[in-house]
Amino acid sequence: MECTTKNAAHKGSDSGDALKMIGYVAPVQAVPGRSRDDTRCRRCLSEIETLPHILGFCPYSEALRNIRHHAVRSMLAEALKEVGFTVLQEVQGLATQGSVRRIDTIAIKNNSAYILDPTIRFETHADQPHEVDSEKKRIYEPTIPFYKDKYSLSHIDVIGLMVGARGTIPSFFANKCKNLGLTYSTVKEIAISALKG
Repeated sequence: MECTTKNAAHKGSDSGDALKMIGYVAPVQAVPGRSRDDTRCRRCLSEIETLPHILGFCPYSEALRNIRHHAVRSMLAEALKEVGFTVLQEVQGLATQGSVRRIDTIAIKNNSAYILDPTIRFETHADQPHEVDSEKKRIYEPTIPFYKDKYSLSHIDVIGLMVGARGTIPSFFANKCKNLGLTYSTVKEIAISALKG
């Protein structure tokens, strides 16, 4: 069956690109046979051009990474609102040591809250989602007293939610979303958004 519209052709191209990323055969300089003389990034020239470099570190991709992150954060926030949370995004607060920290999302319900930090990382190993959660806890748990006082809350949990840069949703992420009352459909939409971004 032929694609008859530009949009359909574009979707086919997106699918092909997604498969190349998932299969780790995207056309980057580090793929054997791709470059004759140099494997450094064609844009920043400072690192070897690998898929993790492009999706996670290259300064030329930073604006796209920020857009991708904000899209995932907004989708998560909207889904939390639909299940009864009061949700605030990009809230600035103080840590116990006096440093200023900005949280991605705080979701409040019944005098308790969750500080949620969705983070998109290139998938490397099975424990990575737990490592991201621990990292985010270290960063944001010192702000808990500030937010408890600001919003008159009795309890706050910090959850770091890793989404794979190639659209992978770890079971850690899926389970936390389920515990928050979010649907499989929401998780699927987040995965697709991360992959497209």
